[in-house]
Amino acid sequence: MKRVIACFCSLLLLSACVLLPRKSSEINWPEKLTYMEAACELDMAWKGTDYSGAMSLTIEYPQKFQFEVYGPFGDTIVYLKKEGGAFLLLAGDERYTDEKAFEEKFGIRLNQFMEDIAFRGSGEMHGPETPVMRDGYKVLYDLKGTSNRICWVGAQGRICVTFLEARFSKE
Repeated sequence: MKRVIACFCSLLLLSACVLLPRKSSEINWPEKLTYMEAACELDMAWKGTDYSGAMSLTIEYPQKFQFEVYGPFGDTIVYLKKEGGAFLLLAGDERYTDEKAFEEKFGIRLNQFMEDIAFRGSGEMHGPETPVMRDGYKVLYDLKGTSNRICWVGAQGRICVTFLEARFSKE
């Protein structure tokens, strides 16, 4: 019985640690982002889907993009990987190998989503504080101090990614 109680308490403590909000640290954003590994928080109310939770993201612009969205107990609930011409999106029991699935689910072209994260609007470099106007939504940047947030806002709702930690080189 003591083992059961100890195991239960350990699981409760572990789940509480997973659910604690993490504070964003001050990130020195590069002018030109070509590589990034980041720990993030996702806050989303988009096309009828509401979700807040942890996310990891890796981008090697423009050839590689990967992110994972985690459930409250650390399980992966959405996984996306684009590398070269290969694409994979796993969402629950659904599996997609066509990039158009991302656009259909989110109303955002994946290449534009990658451009927005890498600070390249309409194929050109733009400042990380300059809003980008897209067809049906706009991208807002708040990367000063410890805010470190990029939001996609439109008629479909909003998707905000807050970067808690980021590394801009593979080293």
